[in-house]
Amino acid sequence: MYIMSMLSLFKLRRSEPHLERSFRAPGFPVVPGIALALAVLCLAAMVWFNLQIAGIFLAFMAAGFVYFQLTAAHRASAPADAMLTGA
Repeated sequence: MYIMSMLSLFKLRRSEPHLERSFRAPGFPVVPGIALALAVLCLAAMVWFNLQIAGIFLAFMAAGFVYFQLTAAHRASAPADAMLTGA
């Protein structure tokens, strides 16, 4: 999930450069880039050295994805966030 958040940071900074931010990313893009590389390295080490833990991790990620898909209607009916809509 940390990898996804770092990738999201880079994508949003590129696709929505003028969006108001409620946070600062210190050292962007160097520090988040290093964090992303280290997180990928840790994920690769987990898969390489312990397949059982990697399988458990994959199962949790799959369960989270299924839950996300099953609750899509609930999220769609939620009120819009003013910061995201520019209101």
